[in-house]
Amino acid sequence: MPEKELESIPTEKENGAPLDITPIPKIALWYVPFSFFLMFLASLGSGGFGGYYIFIYSGMCLVILLPIYTVYLVLLTWQRYKNGTLTSYVVGIHLLSFIFPLFYLLMFTTFNGSPA
Repeated sequence: MPEKELESIPTEKENGAPLDITPIPKIALWYVPFSFFLMFLASLGSGGFGGYYIFIYSGMCLVILLPIYTVYLVLLTWQRYKNGTLTSYVVGIHLLSFIFPLFYLLMFTTFNGSPA
């Protein structure tokens, strides 16, 4: 009985797939740095509380958007796997675009580790 080879994620050179990333994972990847930038800008002219408001509102948006994005990302990754266009680079971008907002959501829900 011949042994089955384990399937691995093909690289770009193996399947000739381009390294195109859809815009939504790019937006999700830049959500957290953009939020920090907005917090910095808002805190400059408002006595410090403007950045806090951006932190709260962007965290509340993530409570709604992260579950929707999770479903979208799973479906997109599955579709790319079925088409044979899933590369390790794309998997890395997908994972990072999920992990950064997840950590930001955890910071929001724990108020950045505040004991209060």
